[in-house]
Amino acid sequence: MRILSRYILKEVANYAAIGLLVFSFVIYVRPLSQLLELVVQHNLSGSNLFILFLLPLPAILMLTIPIAVLVGTLMGLGRMAADGETIALRAVGLGSGPTFRPVLIFALAAWLLASGMSLFLSPAAERQLARMQARLGAAEAAYQVQPRVFIERFPHLLLYVQNITGSRPEWHDVFIADTKHPNSIRVTLAKTGWVVNQGLSGPLTLRLNHGATHEYDPSHPDAYTIVSFAHSDIPVQARTSPPSIQKSPAMLTLAELWRRLHVPAERHAALVELNYRLALPFATLVLPLVGIPLGLMTRRGGKSFGLILTILLVFAYYILMASGLSLAKQGRLDPTLSLWAANLLFAVWGSILLLRFNRVPSRSQRFKEKLEIIRAWFGKKFASRLLARQRSSTRSARERGLAFPQILDIYVLKTWLFYFALLLVAFSGIYMVFDFFQLLGDIVRHHDKLFVVLDYYRFLTPEVVYRMMPLGILTATLITLGLMTKWNETTALRSVGTSLFRLAAPILTLCALLSGAMFLLANDYLPYTNQRQDALRNIIKGKPPQTAYSPGRQWISGQRRRIYYYRYFDSERNVFGHLTVFEFSRHGFQLTRRIYANRAFWEPHAENWVLEDGWVRDIAGDRVTNYRPFTVATFRELSERPSYFKTEVKPSEQMSALELWRYIRELRQSGFSVVQLSVAFYRKFAYPLIALIVAMIGIPFAYSTGKRGALSGIAISIGIAILYWSVSSLFVAMGNLNQLPPAMAAWSPDVIFGLGGTFLFLRVRT
Repeated sequence: MRILSRYILKEVANYAAIGLLVFSFVIYVRPLSQLLELVVQHNLSGSNLFILFLLPLPAILMLTIPIAVLVGTLMGLGRMAADGETIALRAVGLGSGPTFRPVLIFALAAWLLASGMSLFLSPAAERQLARMQARLGAAEAAYQVQPRVFIERFPHLLLYVQNITGSRPEWHDVFIADTKHPNSIRVTLAKTGWVVNQGLSGPLTLRLNHGATHEYDPSHPDAYTIVSFAHSDIPVQARTSPPSIQKSPAMLTLAELWRRLHVPAERHAALVELNYRLALPFATLVLPLVGIPLGLMTRRGGKSFGLILTILLVFAYYILMASGLSLAKQGRLDPTLSLWAANLLFAVWGSILLLRFNRVPSRSQRFKEKLEIIRAWFGKKFASRLLARQRSSTRSARERGLAFPQILDIYVLKTWLFYFALLLVAFSGIYMVFDFFQLLGDIVRHHDKLFVVLDYYRFLTPEVVYRMMPLGILTATLITLGLMTKWNETTALRSVGTSLFRLAAPILTLCALLSGAMFLLANDYLPYTNQRQDALRNIIKGKPPQTAYSPGRQWISGQRRRIYYYRYFDSERNVFGHLTVFEFSRHGFQLTRRIYANRAFWEPHAENWVLEDGWVRDIAGDRVTNYRPFTVATFRELSERPSYFKTEVKPSEQMSALELWRYIRELRQSGFSVVQLSVAFYRKFAYPLIALIVAMIGIPFAYSTGKRGALSGIAISIGIAILYWSVSSLFVAMGNLNQLPPAMAAWSPDVIFGLGGTFLFLRVRT
């Protein structure tokens, strides 16, 4: 290869590699927290752990490899055009061929890689990930047991444990209800117990010691059986073979797709999937075809303009591809035509741009270029005069050091805000494009209307922007100060006595304000938008459009060593259907009384529950000491009012900090798990602060590595972001599993990175 070809190929490849890393990470953030929860819950080997983290990548790379090639083409060639290198090449008689050739070679290599991902690696990874999640999910319930919380993860069993000790762990005062037959709940109580797990392929057993089983047959109300035991094993789930998974078309091999093409009932779905796998990698060829002339025609803006063009072209291409995929799945268009339409349109557009680019400039075009040069010259003269006036008007204030913001502050903030807005749009847009492809199957399956989908993304946008803001802040800080360091602007400022801390002051001030804005956004605005987008997402996925509901939890812990079970609860009329109350001794965990009522309602005047058509049994050890049926009865000790049973079930994202705190307090009284909600409560305060922390981390890195340019800044920002999100997701997962206190799980990443950022910041030579 010629020196020129190697130079262009290196320029394009560097930007493409950074683009691939950035956009793949933005999408990978979503499954990262789920994977880390699986890691925390299960003792996986090093090889299984490595495979688990690699499995989501092929499906992500299918989308991000074409984007990366376009980023490399537009930003690499755009930088060369902005610096006049392409004009120099044409001036010495080199045509566009030497420029096109290395880019097309790079695009061809990327096409081979993307095709391998699409045709082979991605389906295999989908199958393997589904198997691992199914196997891990089967064993997950054993690690979700928490004290004084109702656990319903076991099939047809409800588990309630008063206390847990040891690392095995060992349960104390165990309550187990067999819910397979709701009319005749069988209850088992034990002094101690634990889970016996023989690995992913072995049986899962609940081993209980020193307890009794209580059985009741509704067809014989007088019969009630109590069986005591010293030791008892309850098999939970037989897992002698790996769980079977339902293969979707995306999981099928090429051979399986080919066989389905010859089955009339499955031919259409197989044809859609096959064309999609073949058409999507061609984006690595048609997108650069458009990007080459657009990049070479860029005279101003350089890499920034290239990133803007990348966002626009990516949106246009993937919207066309998603629309074609939707029409193909609905059967409105032939799969071959609809899925290849985007490639065909971009190929024609790119060919036209290439032909126009290779033409000799006409007189009118040369005249326009001269006018542009004259306009730019006058613009610079006007700007210099305006700047001189501003300097003279603020000179005295600057000499005293009192003016804020100064011209330097405005210059830094203007540059920083430009990169921040640009990167935030890019990160948020790529995230939502990937989310759209994930929801496309549900959109087609349920025939959702266009306005429903548009409304969903309108309400999803604030949440995505909120999540992507720290990454945008970090990258913008590294690029802004890195470029100033590269072009020796920081050296010039230090030579006249301006501290680098003073240079970073406007960025830190703005990031502190953004931290406050993020908290206000999450506390006041996001709860509403998250309710709307969750409701619309449920509509798209064919679920009831509920955002806050009372689902009839059936099991609630009472205020005084009492457990309520009911089949139905009318929250408007305060009426229970099939109510059972279990009362336990004050010392120990022995059942002392069991009350059943076919119907129960709240009497406001008496301020008590009225029970109808039921019975009450007093129990001592392994025998019933008293049995009394009743038509109507009241029990003064049942003092829980109707509001006690009406706590709404709402995700933490749909509540402000104050609402979440009240909600946690209510659920804790009812015996429900509040660990995950407590972690989410502290995260509402901890996550916004990261906006300031990442800026403090980015500033010293920008000063120390700025000579390498913006490319190095982006690479460093992604490395820091990967480290932060991994640590943060790990601590949150440990907090959700009650392995760390909620406050520690939420605040530890901020403390660790805050101390690291402060240390690096204070070591900067100003």
